[in-house]
Amino acid sequence: MALRTVMLGATGIETTALGFGCANLYRLPSVRGRSELLEAAYDAGVHHFDVAPMYGLGRAESEMGRFIRSRRNTVTVTTKFGIRPTALARVLARGQGPVRRTFEILPALREHAKTSSAGFRTGGVGSLLYATDVYDASEAKRSLVRSLRSLETDYVDLLLLHDPVPGSVRSEDVCCYLEDARQAGWIRSWGIAGEVDHAVEVAGSLCYPIPVLQLRDDVLTRPIPRSASAGTAFITFGALGGALSKLIDYVTEDRARRKRWSTLLGADISQVEVAASMLLRAALRSNDSGVVLFSTIRAPRILQAVAAAQTLNGTLDTVLDDFLDLVSRELRSPAYGEGDCS
Repeated sequence: MALRTVMLGATGIETTALGFGCANLYRLPSVRGRSELLEAAYDAGVHHFDVAPMYGLGRAESEMGRFIRSRRNTVTVTTKFGIRPTALARVLARGQGPVRRTFEILPALREHAKTSSAGFRTGGVGSLLYATDVYDASEAKRSLVRSLRSLETDYVDLLLLHDPVPGSVRSEDVCCYLEDARQAGWIRSWGIAGEVDHAVEVAGSLCYPIPVLQLRDDVLTRPIPRSASAGTAFITFGALGGALSKLIDYVTEDRARRKRWSTLLGADISQVEVAASMLLRAALRSNDSGVVLFSTIRAPRILQAVAAAQTLNGTLDTVLDDFLDLVSRELRSPAYGEGDCS
């Protein structure tokens, strides 16, 4: 059974409800291994791919370009602008397995690369490898030209402002350029990618309605404020992230709790595959008209993610209802501390 497809708002872009995020891809040490993983995602039916100039210390877009060369009409590609690898990062990227070794040495940096730019805005090692640019028309144009060259394509489906903070975007300037680029055919649409609070605040400050918002969303956080962006299409990320480990830790720390959850759900939620499947199904229901991004470096988990998407039964999924009820009553309660999202 093929993956469900969605139409992203009024953008005219139709793509798969599951998308593959490439920030984590460079934990694989070889070009061949990364290529095979992308092939596995595509063959499993995932045809939406998310990259950025900063991923892989600047290597991700060129590798994605080689991957999509013979598939351009059957995939959608998102890239971004506003964060770029520094000259030092690009030098490191030329070595043998540089990205993987760098992230092994600096696990905090790996987490920043998988999520947002907040960490390297505050200084430290991250600031040596990544730089944030002004979000204006000239930088958008420079970055798009570089991305088109690296991706070996004459257009990208989505170009997103990468994790802007309030006050960093020259509203009319950048919005006018992005609209001009869309009309010229260099991009099909545009939007903002980032953490919820910052991205929504930036979106509200702009003079144009935002076609696409790409935001973090998981069962432990408060719902995305969709009413603040009427007409906007949503892409979400981070469904597994911290939620997966917190869920498994919570269920396994008490034997009676584990048994109770397993009995109610008809499956052992302490198992990674079961918990990940449930979290992805929750994310897909939450964003049923958009795209949910996931990331892995293991091909079998791609198949598990696709299976989770295919077994989702909309509002009739009573097992998912029971799971979300348990999460709401226990993991998001004040008694659980960090799970409190009130």
